[in-house]
Amino acid sequence: MASSHLPFVPASAPTEDAGVPPSTRALEAAHAELRRAAVILEHDVPPAFDLGPLAQALEQAFVAIYDACDGRAERLAAVHTARGEVAQALSALAPAAGREPAFDPLRAHLERAAGHLAHADERLARLPPLGVPAPQELFASVDVPRLHVLVRPSIAPRLRYPRLPPTGRPPRPTAALPEPTTFQELRAAIAQMKTQAAEARLSPPEPALPPPVAAPENAPLPGFTREVPRAIDDVAFRQNRARECFEEVAMVGMQRAPLLGDPWRGSLILERRMLASIDALAASGATAVAHVPRLVADAPVKDPSHAFALAMVMGCLGGRDALGAAEHALLTSDRDEAFVEGFAAGLKLVPHDALPLALRSLLEEEDPGIRAMAIDVLGYRGLATPAELAAAAGDVPVVAARALVHLAMTPSPGLSALLQGLDGTADPALREAVWWAMALTGHPHTEARLTAALDGPEAGKAALILAIAGGEEDARRVTQRALSAPTRELLFAVGWTGNAWAIGQLVDLLETTDDDALAAAAAWALERLTGAGLWEEAEVEDEAIEVADPPEPDVGEPRVPKLARTLGDPRDLPPEPTPETVEQPSTDAARWRAWWMEKGAEYTMTTRYRRGHPYTPLVSLGELDTARVTPLERRWLHRELVIRTGAVVRFDPHDLVAVQEEAMRAWQPHAARSANMPGRWLRPARKTG
Repeated sequence: MASSHLPFVPASAPTEDAGVPPSTRALEAAHAELRRAAVILEHDVPPAFDLGPLAQALEQAFVAIYDACDGRAERLAAVHTARGEVAQALSALAPAAGREPAFDPLRAHLERAAGHLAHADERLARLPPLGVPAPQELFASVDVPRLHVLVRPSIAPRLRYPRLPPTGRPPRPTAALPEPTTFQELRAAIAQMKTQAAEARLSPPEPALPPPVAAPENAPLPGFTREVPRAIDDVAFRQNRARECFEEVAMVGMQRAPLLGDPWRGSLILERRMLASIDALAASGATAVAHVPRLVADAPVKDPSHAFALAMVMGCLGGRDALGAAEHALLTSDRDEAFVEGFAAGLKLVPHDALPLALRSLLEEEDPGIRAMAIDVLGYRGLATPAELAAAAGDVPVVAARALVHLAMTPSPGLSALLQGLDGTADPALREAVWWAMALTGHPHTEARLTAALDGPEAGKAALILAIAGGEEDARRVTQRALSAPTRELLFAVGWTGNAWAIGQLVDLLETTDDDALAAAAAWALERLTGAGLWEEAEVEDEAIEVADPPEPDVGEPRVPKLARTLGDPRDLPPEPTPETVEQPSTDAARWRAWWMEKGAEYTMTTRYRRGHPYTPLVSLGELDTARVTPLERRWLHRELVIRTGAVVRFDPHDLVAVQEEAMRAWQPHAARSANMPGRWLRPARKTG
């Protein structure tokens, strides 16, 4: 696995300071302080005076730090420049001293940045100059992204700050008139409106609208033009090319996850389009690269697909400034949960060499959502240390929930006590993470905690984990609970138990239930248990797969007919769209009853089954590879492999197709070693430490 694109099985536990010199850590700390100061400048200070010089000094300080980090200038000289710009920024804050307390946090961050830069200066002064690195050739990405290192200037952030209001007397606002209730009040309101109208007539008139341009008699048909527009310059061409490539990456970020029934390897075509777009953007040069952050900063809506594209593109471009531009866009956004999730999805795939350093810097942010994102990506990439994961697991619930499953994949001696302390949490997401961590590490209280939760509001989640990780008695308990008071989630969990006794009970449920959702859940559970292949096509309502476009507002103008209706031949109009269909297990009880009467004698009630075979981890691996399952189910299958083999090989359905292929090849020997007792509920013990 030495040639792995991601660290599936790290040779040793990662360490926070491995290979990072003190000068680089000092520069990163200074960068983090400047980043926090920039966020305060953009969002938390009033326009008490002209903030332009402060913003300009901060922008140039960022550039100098990036020059020092990436070697675009002599490092010691760049640090000197950064120190000078920070000093200029502090001087620009002089008008606020003692008068505007909102600027005090900004000043504190600048002073701390100056201290870190002084430390970096002291370290670099003892080292010989390294010189500017030589340019590197660009190579196309093949199924996995490459890190493109370009010869270009550092990307300078464009800071937005509150502007001073315009000078002069502001226009007098017109107060809203109260609703008259008597004739006397009505006459007073009319008199006041006449007064306001007279005052408005004395103000300068509004500029008149230009007259409408009449269409020439020989106007071209809709969709055609007779005039070729003027050619754009090289900068505009490269920026347009960057926008096209960026939108392509954003589109693939939304579409690469397969739908139910689609083979996950089919995403390879989309991924190759995405990588080709990133390669093309990098080949377009410095102008295109510098334009990418503006595509997100200037967008009216912070789209999660744009967050993914920004992290994906900038994470494939060498230089600390590329990641810095993406971080700035993240921290100055509204930090909507979906936007942060899209950003994290991109960081999980990129090959940037400064990613561990940048994520550890984000671990120090005050926003728990940012800390949760940072520890999630570090754990996903196998870059988080056990100490970092343990510290995050003791953080607020939103952070702890992200860290626990990653910590459970590399258990430590203190994990059992940590899980015991978090067992009574009131946060639903953290409680589910605690249950999964217990199951993954074989905690002795796992079955008792999950069994107790079967009678609570989260019975479906507890039943699923118990079905995956429990023994024969647990499988019967989940089945009995699901059939006594069936719900969609409980019936879904029965399919994971492997309990052959449940097959006949599920067929009986299909005969008696009138609830379509319960019938569908029972059919999927039967298919997971038996692999019978009793599939049928069912129509999907349009409302279930798409959101209708909002109606166009009526502004009094005639409706414009569709071009297909106007220009097309009435004998060859486009047909109405065909209904969407999906293939799913049959809910016909008669078909399942006939199948069970034919095949039921082959099943043993004390054996665990999956897809019609006595269960071994090889069956889970095969289901992970070829079965019709969703990405979330594939994640559960990976956890089942960890539980039933005691081994850990890093895998996630969010990975690129080539990386998933490599992970499954690495899983093969571990699953084969645990396949000597088919049909058993046994699970090996895992070592800690």
